[in-house]
Formats: sequence, C-alpha cells, structure tokens
Amino acid sequence: MPSTQVQIWKQLKNIRKKLVKKVTVSHVNQQGNGLVFHLTLKNFWTPLKKISVTVSDGVTEKPIPYKRINNHRLTIHVPEASLKDLENRLKVQLFINGHRMWITASNDFPKSGTSGILLDGKYIVTRVDRFILLYRKFAELKFHPDPFPITGYASGYSRLVLKTGKPLYSDLPDTSIQLYAFQNHKLRILDCHQTSDDCIEITDFTALSLGTWRLFLQRQGQLFPLVTDGSWQAELESFNHVITLMNQNGYACLSASAQTFKPDSISFKMNKDSIQLTFSSGPAMDHRLLQVEDTRTHEVSDYPINQTTAGSFATLPIKELTGNFSIKRFFIVSGGEAPIKRQFSLERNSLSGDFAFNDVIDCQLTRFNFYVHDDGSLALKAERPVIRKRITEISEFKLSGYAGKFLKFTDCKAYLLFEERESLRSIRVPVDGNFEVDLKQLDLPSLKSKNKTIIDLYIEIINSDGQTVRKEKIRYSESDYRKDHYYDSHFLHDAEGNIHYYLVTTTPFHNTKIETFAVPATIELNDEGALKDRNVWLVGERTDTAQDNGLVLYQWLREHTDVEAYYVLEKDSKDYKNICEDPNVLEFGSQKHYDLSLKAGVLLGTHDLENLLPFKTARGFFHYEDTYKVFLQHGVLGRKNVEYHKKFYDVPFDLFIVSSDEEKEEIVMEEMGYEYDEVAVTGLARFDRLVQNEPPKDILLMPTWRDWINTDQQFLESEYFSTYVNLINNPELNNLLREHNVRLNFYPHYRAQDFFERNIDIEDSRVNFITFGSRKVQDLLIEHALLITDYSTVSFDFIKMKKPVIHYHFDVERFFRKGILRPIEDTFIGRIAQSEQEIVDLIKDRLLHDFDNYEVDITGVIKYPDHRNCERIYHSVLKGLEQRPAATIQRY
Repeated sequence: MPSTQVQIWKQLKNIRKKLVKKVTVSHVNQQGNGLVFHLTLKNFWTPLKKISVTVSDGVTEKPIPYKRINNHRLTIHVPEASLKDLENRLKVQLFINGHRMWITASNDFPKSGTSGILLDGKYIVTRVDRFILLYRKFAELKFHPDPFPITGYASGYSRLVLKTGKPLYSDLPDTSIQLYAFQNHKLRILDCHQTSDDCIEITDFTALSLGTWRLFLQRQGQLFPLVTDGSWQAELESFNHVITLMNQNGYACLSASAQTFKPDSISFKMNKDSIQLTFSSGPAMDHRLLQVEDTRTHEVSDYPINQTTAGSFATLPIKELTGNFSIKRFFIVSGGEAPIKRQFSLERNSLSGDFAFNDVIDCQLTRFNFYVHDDGSLALKAERPVIRKRITEISEFKLSGYAGKFLKFTDCKAYLLFEERESLRSIRVPVDGNFEVDLKQLDLPSLKSKNKTIIDLYIEIINSDGQTVRKEKIRYSESDYRKDHYYDSHFLHDAEGNIHYYLVTTTPFHNTKIETFAVPATIELNDEGALKDRNVWLVGERTDTAQDNGLVLYQWLREHTDVEAYYVLEKDSKDYKNICEDPNVLEFGSQKHYDLSLKAGVLLGTHDLENLLPFKTARGFFHYEDTYKVFLQHGVLGRKNVEYHKKFYDVPFDLFIVSSDEEKEEIVMEEMGYEYDEVAVTGLARFDRLVQNEPPKDILLMPTWRDWINTDQQFLESEYFSTYVNLINNPELNNLLREHNVRLNFYPHYRAQDFFERNIDIEDSRVNFITFGSRKVQDLLIEHALLITDYSTVSFDFIKMKKPVIHYHFDVERFFRKGILRPIEDTFIGRIAQSEQEIVDLIKDRLLHDFDNYEVDITGVIKYPDHRNCERIYHSVLKGLEQRPAATIQRY
C-alpha cells in the first residue's frame, strides 16, 4: 500500500476512534446494602439530553437511580430493594438519548471485583459484557452475617496460624471447621486444622492461584466472614507464592503473588543439541533447578543448575524445548527444607546479545526466540516455518493454487493430499509452487469406504524416510461458506454402473474438501422426488447414532400421531441392533431409504440434514428445496458460536427448535438471523425422558471435543489430553473416591474415545472407562449423581434433573476464541473450575454434601419443567406446515 494511502487510512482510523461512543465501568463499591458503579463516557459530543437506567431480572424491568457528574462521568446506584430480588441474574442497562449503550469494563475493573461482594447473606459477583450483570453465586451455601474477628497470627514457611477473637466450638454436635476462599466465581477449600479453642492452622496453599481471596470460616454448616481491624498484615512464603494476609474493606483476605528473581544478567548460547542458559545474581542464592513449564499442558521439566565463577547455568535439550511447539516459561527452584519456586523478573530490554536461534528440528528450520512475557517472566517460543498454501481457483473440476516456501525444509517433498475422512485412504499429488490438479484424472472412487463420505485436502510434507513432517489443511481463497452450497461438481459411472457424485465445498474454517455420494446401480430412482408428501416425516441424528432428540421424537410420533414417521440410521451403527426390528427404521442408503427420501415432505434432524439423506442437501438435488426442514438441535445454544446461522445456508431451516425465550430472541433471532415465526420455544425432545426413578450414584466425567485437534500427534501433545489424564490420575481425587466409595465413570467424546482408550492406564484407579455406544447418554445422565463436563450442553439435561454440574474450563479462552453467544455465567450453571486443584476441591465439596444440588435458576435456559416437549415440537411443525404455501409442498 502506498505511503499516502497508509496515512489516509491512519487518519480515518483516528477519526473513527473519536466518533465511536464508549461507556466503561471503572469500579464498583458497596454503599450500605446497595452497589454503586462508576462509569466513564467517551466521545459524547452532543448534549446528554435524556438518560435512563433500568435493572431487569428477565421478567420485570424497573428504573434505578443514577447521578450525572459531568458529560464524561456518571454513577449508577443499584439499591438494596433490587438486590433483594436477586436469585440468579440482574441486568443493568444504560440508555442515553434513546439509545441503549454498549458497556465495557476498564482495565482496572476486574481487579476491583476479585473477591465478590456479600450483601444480605448473598454472595454477588459482577461482570461487564454489553451490560452490567450481577450474579448470585453459591446460593446453596449459607452465609452468616456475624463475622469472626482475626485478632492475631503466627507464620512460617507454608504455615499460617490465625487466632480468632472468639471460640471456634459451641455446644452443637457438629464441630467440624473448614476454611473457604472465594475469588469472584472461584471457590477453594483450604486444608486446615484447629490447634486450640481459638486458633486455625493452614499448611497447604497450593489450591490458591494468583490474586486476592476472601476468607470465610465454615462452621456448623454456615460460612462466617473473617474480618480484621486493618492494624497489621502478615506475609509468608510457600513453594509457589508469597502469601499475604491482609485487610480489604474490613474483611480478611489472602493475596497470592508470584515469587520473583531478578538476575543481574542473563544470556543464551546454542550448542549442538542444547541451549545453555546462563544468569548471574547479586545476593547468593541456593539455585538448584531450572524448571521449564509447558504453558499448554502445564507439564514441568527440571534441569540441574551448575555454579561457576561466571554465574549459574543450565543446559536445556533443544528437542525437549520444541515439544508441542507451545510457549515455555522458566522458573528457578531453590533447595533445602523450604524450597521456593521463583519466576524471572525482567525488564523489556533485559535480553541482550543472542536470544534468538535457528536449528533444524524434524527436517524443519525452527526458530527459537527467548522473550520477556507481559508479567516480566522469561519465556520461549519455538516456531516452525510457515507454509504458504492456498487453492485460488476451482473450475472444470480442476484445482489451481500454490504451495511454497519449502526452502526451510531439509530433504523433503510436498504433496497435495486427498484423504477420505473415515478410512484415511489417500492419494498424493506432488506440488512445488503453483499447481493445477485435474480431479477427473484421480482415482477418487478408490478412496471411498462408503457411498456417502467426505475427502479432506491437505498439504503434506514428507521426508526422505517417508515420515510425515507436516500435514495442514488448505484453504480456498474465494470461499463463500454455506453448508448446502458447492463450487464445482462432477459425476461419473464406474464399471459396476454406480453413479458417483463429487462436489467441491469448504468447511467453516474455509478449508477445501470434496463431498461425495454414490447412487448404486441397484437403486431405482422413482420420479426423482418431484412431489413431496407432508405426512411423511424423516427423522434422524448423526448417521451412526440413535439415542438423542431425534430418536425420542420419532418414537413419540409413532406412538401418539398418525404421521408416517421414519428414522434413518447406518446399518453398522452400534445403535442399529437396538431398533432395527422397527419396520420404520431405514437403513441408510437402502432402496427404501431412497424411496422415502424422495417422498418425504418434512425433514427433522439434530444435526445437519446431510445425515438424513443419501444425496447432497443442496438446491437442485431431488427437489431438496421443496422439503420442510426442522432443526431439532442436540443441545441448548448460548455457548460456542456454532455454524447454524441462517446465512450459512442457501436453503435454510424452516423451523428452529429452542428451549427458552432467551435462546430464541438473544441467540437464534439476534445472532443467527432467523425470523420470529421460524423459531419455536418447545424444549428438547430428549427432556421428556429425563425421569429420575432411582437415587443416583457415582460421578460422570463427560468432556466435549476440541475442533483444533486434527491428527493423532496433535491429540497426544495437546493440553486437552494431558489435562484429563492428569485429572483421572490425581492422587487426592482417587483417595476421595476410595474414601467415599464412589466411582468416576469417564465417557469421552466419540472423536476422542480411541485416543484415550489406547493411551491411558486406569487399572489401579477408581476411574472406569465407558466405550462409545455401550450405553445410552440419557441413561448415563440419569444414573449419576454429579456431572463433570467442560462445555457440553448435556449439562442442561443434568441440571433439569436437579443434580449438580461442575464445568472444567482449563482452556476457556481458546475454546471461545471465535466468540461466545451469551455470558459464561448465563449458561454454565453450577460451578466452574479452571485448574486441577480447583476441580478436585469442588468434587470434594459435593462429596462432603452428599451430592446435594446447587441452588440454581434454570428458567433462563429451559422454560418448561414438564415432559411435553415432543408434543410442543409436533404442534409447532404442524403450524409451520399450515403457514407454508400450499403450492410448494403437495400431497400424494
């Protein structure tokens, strides 16, 4: 871009910054039993003629007071009366001159709300996300208004004794005590014991993460706030942190901060197979180990530190530093009876001389770059060479593009790889620079393991030993992603007379793929579906499952209506044997399946309707556009940004099933573009089967998948894999399970099943592995007392049965890197853990409370508490058919 254009662009950008109105919350403070939020207004050049503020609980909306300080500042007062109505969430909205303002948090705001606010026995946390949101957390815990004063302390290495101003015990039979620590929505239970009538000793602080934690004494089933007079402050060292006992607004808090070490100098030297890290420091310190932490898996490796007259150094194997190609961070660990782990404390310009190196790793010229992290610690990033690759044109069933920059690969060749998704059969075409591949010349039929399947495209780099060095998907530069759309197509007849159709399409990430289906020679296509029968309904889920909303609705339709309903399933599915005796169960790809696919006027699926039909769901294929299309869903929306937006379809769904008014209006209409009459609030069909007849027992661990994992190697090197392996092998967790005679049943996502089953050892643990398809998901949900998941919407089924859920959010930022539809607190109902210790603490808490449910309000995600969801879905479809123009769907 010419320099003049760059200057103009920068000027326009600066102008835009000055024109966009911004409202930020800087802090919140407590006034009596109310809250006051302090807001800053920016770029309000016109007079503030009309200001109003409202608070809503989702049912009613009321005005609340505000105070305008000037054109740039105002305060909002949420009074005690409004907070008394807070049972789940309150939403505060600001309107200026008739427009609702988008409110954001300032950089300082999260720090001011780290420990939550206790008002009238309610623990309240705040969040700013377009609105000011107030949540009541830990409603099942009983917060007592009377404080317990801390009048003194004693401390040492990883030891803190608190002296209370009154006796800990009473005449009541329950004399057990525990120390609870809260940081916003996080909860930790600190191991402690009573040393006398008025003293508590804490000896383990590993449960605490960085930040400030507010302390409560759990005594006789109630939580008493600990308070101090602010006249003193205690500080001690533990292995991971400096722990400070401090006063915050009159309350006793523990603040955990990192231990640091500031070297006088630091340097790096690359040797043949290692990098030597050398540092020197002023005061003599007992440096024993250099610890390297993988920020993705959180695994640590220790390397001995050697002392010389020039300083201290450690030798780091290069091969180990490239593990996962993730960021590594460095710490110093001292020896002795009181070891301390310290992170480097560096200035931005602390690194001088050579701190970036190149080396060939796995035939790739890899760059190692040491740098100073945002918090001043030392970090390393190892980067592999970037592969320039793109499909630039798709025409006449030929792919044109480029794949280059292979100069940084040693003794390697590059290929365009065509790989069938099921069997992994593949064809390789050599590429180097610009290429044009005529797909008609490839033996694509040889890749197919079944009639309807997908062939993915990759750039694959292979070394002289035949080993795959890199394998990455290749994008189409002109991608216009729609699920029922294709860029080019081709069909051919094979020697047996089967017709193979090939369609070039893209994924949501704009990666190129080929969708293919075959019409076997034995299949007769009668009238090609020119007429559709609105009384013939085709129902399904994924082609290999029958245990979700599709099956429940299908069976209800068969039992309660005169609709001619059919269920579609592959014959080799594990669920097929359970329902194959039903004459209306269609084997995918059979003659009967073809006949009814051409005839059916209504299609109802929990996933894309590709799973219901043996051909491509696109305009022009057997009059697909003339069917009435219903999306039954396989969960409740509001979390991950899914690809079911109306814009992603050439022929979109006619009816979209949801479970609440909020899901309909805030997600499917506002975010996904559907009209009011195209969305029905019915509840999910499977909710009808959620009946708890027997007392539940045991714990179910059921994580979902990660869409950024594409290969076996990526899986085994992923934080996802290591996190769950570490959890199920956690000694404290297994001791808890043995102590309470409870099992943890592990049911991974179907795409992760083989990986976990092949690579984990659970013989000596209290963990039981459940293979995919061996049990129905609904049966598992009914039988268990506690669910641990991460982001899966099966949590809604569990909370509907009034049982507790713990969400494990160790990678929340990466999981929602493409956005989240509703605030986390609105849909992740239950408890949220972000570390292994935190989730173990939360499991311990529920075991100690006999799996009691958390006090939660689910009306914002599930409107109807009854078991009439199928009935509502049925009547919503009938209503939609009545409104559909009669000329489009005809009756035989």
